[in-house]
Amino acid sequence: MSQRTPSSVLALTGAGEPFRLLFPLGTALGIAGVSLWPLFAAGWLEVYPAVAHTRIMIQGFLGAFVVGFLGTALPRLLEVPRIGLGATLGFGACLVVLSGMHAVGLTVAGDALFLTVLTVFFVVLAERARQRKDTPPPGFVLVAMGMACAWAGTALLVVDGWGAALPASVYALARLFAWQGFLLLPVMGIGAFLLPRFFGLPNRHAFPELLMPTPEWKQRAAFAAGCGAAVLAGFVLEAFGWTRTGSGLRAVFVLVYFAREVPVHRARGVSGGLAVGLRLALVSVPLGYAVTAAFPAWQLAWVHIIFITGFSLLTFTVASRVLLGHSGQSHRFRDGHPAVLVLSGCFIAALVVRLAADFHADQRFLLYAVSGVVWVTGAVVWAAASLPAIRYADDE
Repeated sequence: MSQRTPSSVLALTGAGEPFRLLFPLGTALGIAGVSLWPLFAAGWLEVYPAVAHTRIMIQGFLGAFVVGFLGTALPRLLEVPRIGLGATLGFGACLVVLSGMHAVGLTVAGDALFLTVLTVFFVVLAERARQRKDTPPPGFVLVAMGMACAWAGTALLVVDGWGAALPASVYALARLFAWQGFLLLPVMGIGAFLLPRFFGLPNRHAFPELLMPTPEWKQRAAFAAGCGAAVLAGFVLEAFGWTRTGSGLRAVFVLVYFAREVPVHRARGVSGGLAVGLRLALVSVPLGYAVTAAFPAWQLAWVHIIFITGFSLLTFTVASRVLLGHSGQSHRFRDGHPAVLVLSGCFIAALVVRLAADFHADQRFLLYAVSGVVWVTGAVVWAAASLPAIRYADDE
């Protein structure tokens, strides 16, 4: 790639590849959101940053990657007009502004703006879906369910923030939908389509071009929807106080879905940084829910297994694959990728330190800070090695 001529990132983004702008933006927002803890521990922030951290990481960091990935992939899969530069800049600007709102304590305004982003993004995709010439993979029913979770959960949080106090159980459900459903369900659906090809496994979600779903497509979609419904039931049970049962239900059905649709345990001879990162992330998500079911009293600690070595690591690792594939470097999918190995190691270390913080109250904020610095270190190493690819078009 070093011998090729780089292109304008804005031009490539305008050609229908929003990820080229939103992946770097999401990385910057993730670093900003995690950096709140070291800043607080150093005494440079007076306000306890837990609320701002959570929302910046989910709405800003992970939200940018979700919009960037889906905004690039779905128009291609549906064979419809792509999302252009203006819309991408608008989404990016809103994600920056809402993250800033959360950073300064304007939580309700930030949630309302994120709700606006979700609504507009849905409308943009829905308008294009009417013109579709192909049907998306059946697992993408989970993507739709995840986006619906994010919208409904965020809307309820906004309503609560505006003064219509929700019952405790409904408020808890809103947070689970907005923070976990938004990510977990799309991870399941996208993973079933994207990851098998990487591991050399049969892809049950890759169908020839078709406008009307076939019986096999419907069967796959029904299985995905059934697992998604079980995940949603787990959220409801947890919101109403059945934490052990709700987490256990999610652990079982996430594991069942991955084992059937992305059976990485059957992959042989696939190594390298991307494989390590993907395997670790796919194990971490059901593991986090299983540990929560076993030891629900430490739920706040265990959820970081799901978010640090689960969602965050999976996000960066899949982003690596997208960046390689869209910059003419598909031949490097199975290379060593030392930056991804460093990222994985840093995230494991950040997780261990973060878990230790909940068991050492006297050193809690110091450990939060150390965990944050290690997380940021991994993200910076990954960004330095991976993000330059946004400047190169896919000429393959």
